[in-house]
Amino acid sequence: MSVNKELPFEPILVGGRSLADRLAQRTHPLVMATVDLVHRDVTFYRLLPDEALRNDVTTIVRRNLELFISMLRTGADLAPELLADISESARQRAQELVPLGEVLRAYHLAAGLWWETISEWAVPEDGVALARTGRLLNAYTAASTSAVLAGYGSDHATQTDEDSARRSLFVALSTGVDVDRVSDEVGIRLARLYWVVALHVERNDDESSTEVDTAVAERRKVRHLQRELDQVGRDKALGVLGSSGGAVLIPIVESEPAEGNWASSPQYLTLCRRLGDLEKVIGASTVAAVHIAAPVAVPAAVTQAREVLNVARKYGRTSGVVRLEDLAVEYQLTRPSAALPILADVLLPLESDSAVLETLESFIDSGFDRAATARQLHVHPNTVVYRLRKASSLTGLDLSSPKDLVRVTMALGARRAIGIDADASRT
Repeated sequence: MSVNKELPFEPILVGGRSLADRLAQRTHPLVMATVDLVHRDVTFYRLLPDEALRNDVTTIVRRNLELFISMLRTGADLAPELLADISESARQRAQELVPLGEVLRAYHLAAGLWWETISEWAVPEDGVALARTGRLLNAYTAASTSAVLAGYGSDHATQTDEDSARRSLFVALSTGVDVDRVSDEVGIRLARLYWVVALHVERNDDESSTEVDTAVAERRKVRHLQRELDQVGRDKALGVLGSSGGAVLIPIVESEPAEGNWASSPQYLTLCRRLGDLEKVIGASTVAAVHIAAPVAVPAAVTQAREVLNVARKYGRTSGVVRLEDLAVEYQLTRPSAALPILADVLLPLESDSAVLETLESFIDSGFDRAATARQLHVHPNTVVYRLRKASSLTGLDLSSPKDLVRVTMALGARRAIGIDADASRT
């Protein structure tokens, strides 16, 4: 509905006061009441994570109320650029597969609540003011509905095309098949080098909650993950991501670092920091394996990064950034070898005493620090000393000997490489 803008707009007074001012002064409680109403009466919104309600939903409700208040002040229709936030919010709901009808119902409930609030302020002589307000509220509802439909329609399709182009180039680079042809077809130039990142993401609280729709929580996490990696890659990151992680290629546009000397570069340190920040954004532990490669070497680099990530997780890493150089021994122990089961059997006598085996593992993982081992296991330091002596007795290895310490460390690495741990030994 178009609003008549030919005559000077007179302020709308309800209850003897400016309606726009009254709503502006009541913005926060009215936004909270609107969010509560939507959460209560729209089925799908009851399944959204708390974080979505606190942030995304509250933010867009506030923006909508601000737009309606601006219409009450000017009497003018909303310019298309003012509706961009609404379309973007709708696009995100579309990505999360929130039904369009549920989103539109939320908008209509909001408008209904605002009308009820305004009506409560009115006095009998406010009939004309209420009629003017009703016309503006209808105009706002029509504009916001069109913006939501745009977010679910052509705007969303355009984003999907861009994502498809990036995925296509990622597949070509990671397999080494038709890289130049695909690059030309999708219109994305190949970078000089790529950061090759293999990423694992643990479940967050929303995914584990019985009160939240798991599929919605997973899609939200993937969207946050993609958005953050896009920022790291300056909107040029290529990859395939799921709720548990995936692989990403981040173009290196600077002249540094060099392919063979990157671990100490400022760019790598920045990358590590940005990857570490992912945990705060998505609310889940993340561990990433990083390598660097020219386009022709990407397939081998992706394979290596995934292998290093698997080794890191097998050896207990739950967060942080790792390189092959950080886990060279552990990586080598996971390679097929006739010596692995022989090394693993060195600790076989400890399987009858899980407490001793657990203490030995903690002792090795802590860098042979007895005090740190005691703290980690919540036992007295003397208990650690006793258990380590028992480990020496059962295995015949002297844990004060550098040579035997190397052997027992390799034995523990071999057990982990073939999937044996202290927990398994208890069953």
